[in-house]
Amino acid sequence: MVTCPKCKAENRPEAAFCSRCGTILFAQPAPSKPASQPVEIKPVEQVAPAKSAENPLTPQQVMEAIPEPVTPAPTIPKGLQIRPAGTIFGDRFRYNELLSQDEHEIRYTVTETMRPDSPSVRVCSNPECRTIHCPVGPDPEKFCTQCGHPLDERSLLFMLQETDLDRFGYIKHVFELNLVHPNIYPPVASFQEELSSGTRYYLATPYTGDLPDRAQISDVLEWGGQLAVSLDYLQSKGVVIGDEADSSCIGLVENKTVWRNFTSVRILPLLTDREKINNLRFLCLAMYSMMTGRTSYTMDPYLPSAVNELFEKALVEEGFTSGADLIQQIELVKNGGVDRLTLDYQIGRRSHLGKIRTLNEDSLFSFELSTILQGTIQPCGVFAIADGMGGHAAGDLASGLVINTIALKASAEMVALQEPTHENHADWLRETVQAANLAVYEARQKAGNDMGSTLVLCLLAGTQAYLTHQGDSRIYLVNQSSIKQLTIDHSLVQHMVSVGQISQDEARFHPQRNVIYRSLGDKPYVEVDCISQQLFPHDRLLLCSDGLTSFVDDENLQKIVMGSSSPQVACDQLVEAANSAGGEDNISVVLIEVIPV
Repeated sequence: MVTCPKCKAENRPEAAFCSRCGTILFAQPAPSKPASQPVEIKPVEQVAPAKSAENPLTPQQVMEAIPEPVTPAPTIPKGLQIRPAGTIFGDRFRYNELLSQDEHEIRYTVTETMRPDSPSVRVCSNPECRTIHCPVGPDPEKFCTQCGHPLDERSLLFMLQETDLDRFGYIKHVFELNLVHPNIYPPVASFQEELSSGTRYYLATPYTGDLPDRAQISDVLEWGGQLAVSLDYLQSKGVVIGDEADSSCIGLVENKTVWRNFTSVRILPLLTDREKINNLRFLCLAMYSMMTGRTSYTMDPYLPSAVNELFEKALVEEGFTSGADLIQQIELVKNGGVDRLTLDYQIGRRSHLGKIRTLNEDSLFSFELSTILQGTIQPCGVFAIADGMGGHAAGDLASGLVINTIALKASAEMVALQEPTHENHADWLRETVQAANLAVYEARQKAGNDMGSTLVLCLLAGTQAYLTHQGDSRIYLVNQSSIKQLTIDHSLVQHMVSVGQISQDEARFHPQRNVIYRSLGDKPYVEVDCISQQLFPHDRLLLCSDGLTSFVDDENLQKIVMGSSSPQVACDQLVEAANSAGGEDNISVVLIEVIPV
């Protein structure tokens, strides 16, 4: 038998851990064998079978001459080791199942041993309440202090954290609060044990499930209301949750959300309004993350306007000072309807020779793909305009090479770009621009001319636009309230405007307005700038060559774009306006409107 060095329990000779307390057991020395005469064994190479037939050695004799390998004595593992099944932690919790393990922490599910001489954690038998009650004093509660129902006698499931670092010293202050609320799962025990490999620290909390990565808006609003009520209770106890969304602080139990994991809270004698607002911001950011999958707030066009207004008030504006105020706002949102918006695109496009030129050196690309999953449209599109340079049989070739390169990549890779979780949209833009630039550069070197092209390129995934450009073709964001130029011309006159030498109006008529310093085809590698723009319902994104903007100012652009019945009608009217103003260049436009369905 092997005696445990800690609790003195007797264990089987082959046991590696104590069956009572889980302590690692040292191997016991084996009984010594009678001494025997030493035998000299020669190295293998000296007893290899002789080549001479007069003194042969059989293979079996050779193997018998090889000494048996010496098995090293077992070493006692250092650091955190998973405890064996049946281990009792702190004389109270029995090992149930392993949850996770890293370098400094192991998590198990455990149950209480339910000893008659020791009170245990109980839960309210009312399925609408299910409040956790930790034993306090020698006479624990028999009835729920929240609803009066009897407390359930059956054992709960707990999560036990085991670490080699003292992370739970502050938790004793949480115990002193004696937190009792249907939506709070407080820690129930903290202790430490001395093992042969070092000190171990433990924290036991009622086990809960994790929140889903994405959830229905109606579910999140219901959960948020539950947490807001319990947050008022926590604030009355002086508890400050934190400032950053962390899903480990909120758990899910039978479609009820609960506050859990109190290791990072602060407890103050009196909370200020600022601390209360931050508590509610923490909750609202967690709600936003459950709805969108994002951990930092930006207004989401797919959310109903009332939901966006709630988050805007909580996370950007003055915020809420109490859970009751937040609940009131949640109820208003519910009454207004909480269905997620479905958005789609309406697209117009047109390219025109103009009134002076004999060759259209502009090329245009418009490609849109939509899927409908669970009733929600997921649109995606690639849109581009290339304005060729280099004269007859050169400018049109250059812009055509650019558009064909983009078309091939877009058609082959569009499905992957459509995924909402795709994180490399800007990288795709850069790769595509470099490929288009190389196609023009190689053709230019082969032809020995100075062909080149400008470019505006937009990858639109849902309501997020990823944009890049070369030269003086432009992209605008247009809506009823404003028109905003999203790109900055790579041109001489734009540089003069930037340094204050001329005004924007003067730039439109400057004799050097067509001089650009960045284009495709000039060098084997081109610098690529990417920007992103969030779109909202009824926003319109306008891509155009300088044949439009040289003759129609921004004010009239907005008036035509927003005054037209559809994007296609707007494109036709924009081309007509440019031609009416002189039409001295080719004119190309693409207009995309985000529409609610």
